[in-house]
Amino acid sequence: MGVLFILTKAQAFCLDMIVAVLIFGAAILIYYKTVTNLSDQDEALLNDILIDAKSISGSLMSMGYPYNWTKDNVVRIGITNNNRINETKLEQFSKIPYKDSRKLFGTTYDYYVFFRDRNNNIMPFNESLEGIGKPGVNSTNIQIIENPKKLVKVTRLIIRKSDIEKMVIYLWY
Repeated sequence: MGVLFILTKAQAFCLDMIVAVLIFGAAILIYYKTVTNLSDQDEALLNDILIDAKSISGSLMSMGYPYNWTKDNVVRIGITNNNRINETKLEQFSKIPYKDSRKLFGTTYDYYVFFRDRNNNIMPFNESLEGIGKPGVNSTNIQIIENPKKLVKVTRLIIRKSDIEKMVIYLWY
């Protein structure tokens, strides 16, 4: 009689152990599946931001539409003529309200555009304007002011006032 009682306890312990291992294994699988999905979503978001940044860069490197557009009739923002910055178009770009420019670029993300010279010094648009984009943001405070979850930087070489400069575009979420 004593031996039968011990075997029954061992069988119950073994069954409890199997159930516990199954529950633990399921929890581990659910955890890793969730983490993997989050990283896939992050990668998709980053790719989406990068596509928008390249699109904005391409738009800015174009002549825009119509050819001699102004802030009042612009359909596509472009700041060059013959692969050189057109200062008039650049000035018109700076006058377009931020929300309107985001719609024209076809993006839902925030952006900031500025120029750097060969020595990496910032080349302002005029005395009071370092760059164009989200109000309150500049080339050095994006991380502090915005604390973006994802930040993409696109740099293009461009000719401005007979000098080669870098056009830098930040896009973030």
